[in-house]
Amino acid sequence: MPAALRRYRDLLRTPGVGRVAVPSVIGRLPTGMLTLLFVLVVAAGTGSYGAAGLATAANSALTAVVGPVLGRLADRGRAVGVLVWCGLAQAALLVGLVLALRAGGSAWLAVVLAGLAGAVNPPIDPVTRAVLPRIAPKHVHMAYALDAIAVELTYVVGPAVVGLITALADAYVATLVAAVVTAAGAIGLATAAPVRRGWPAPPAPGRRRVSPVRSAGMLVVLAVAGLASVAYGLMEVAIPAHAAVEGHADEAGLLIAVWSAGSIAGGLWYAGRTFRTPPWRQYGILMLGNVAGFGVILLQQNLWTLAVLLLFAGLFVAPTTTLEFTLVAQLTPDESRAEAFTWANTAVYLGFAAGSALAGTALEPVLGTPHGLTVAGACAVGVVAAGAAVAWAARGTLRPAGATTG
Repeated sequence: MPAALRRYRDLLRTPGVGRVAVPSVIGRLPTGMLTLLFVLVVAAGTGSYGAAGLATAANSALTAVVGPVLGRLADRGRAVGVLVWCGLAQAALLVGLVLALRAGGSAWLAVVLAGLAGAVNPPIDPVTRAVLPRIAPKHVHMAYALDAIAVELTYVVGPAVVGLITALADAYVATLVAAVVTAAGAIGLATAAPVRRGWPAPPAPGRRRVSPVRSAGMLVVLAVAGLASVAYGLMEVAIPAHAAVEGHADEAGLLIAVWSAGSIAGGLWYAGRTFRTPPWRQYGILMLGNVAGFGVILLQQNLWTLAVLLLFAGLFVAPTTTLEFTLVAQLTPDESRAEAFTWANTAVYLGFAAGSALAGTALEPVLGTPHGLTVAGACAVGVVAAGAAVAWAARGTLRPAGATTG
């Protein structure tokens, strides 16, 4: 572990890294808040959980669809403007959503405002992942590992912040806080010197700008990440449902947090290691680890054993995410990297939404029974196994140009 700590220290001491990392973490905190907030404020304002679900879906869908466009604009030298205007626009739309609901606005107005907020979601993730290798070229692996861990922390800290604010005030106030944090993080990142000076990255001599989704390897990463996200979407519905069946619905958040804690531990370990196996070969291996992680969940006997098994299952999540970031960076030219990372986000958003929808439709009759988690877990294992098969069978397409075949 001391070696890993030294690597993190060296990364964080690299000029510009802290200035990018801090606003990036702050700006992404609302990502872990908004799903819960949309459910709370829209249901409170309209009296309909159906409207709350539609608002959440509209937000995720438009984030997935518009994200690559924002990433492409960032790559074309407009990263600063996109971050600033999207941060301010999303903040304004969240404030507008609160005002509309407090004034008795319709459910459809809430859905539209939530969807528009997704359409202008600041591209903080892709800009961060595109700029870090430029300012810390010797610590790329550590940078992506740190970013993967930051993503996990977002989904732990975000809901906790919502819970604290709603306990002291209400969900409307929590939404206004999310609006302020979104704007502050986006503007903070936009004003960082590495971002202001980092674009546009010119294409290599003799090469035109090419969409990253024209890369066969990139399409494999998108497919595998999407399939894995279907499993996560399934389980994030099935676990709370199972906790409710066991009579401990209030412990669902703790179970999800334990899952994330395992992921953080796995990410810290993975980043501190040096592997001889190249990333394009590691992907299939780590996906097999995820199959095992989801598989052990089927062995749960009660909530205590489920928590222990989720801790183990989480060990493979952040390492896989770190590796996906690395592969995306290796498979796409520098001048298209922000767009490439937005496509990766799109695959994750759509996969997660598909998994949640599957849990809420086809699996809804069984999720309220003692065997619901087992059925959902078996479906998740199957989906992740399909992703592992794709990663393993198509591993040759993940090899960067010029890499050896060993």
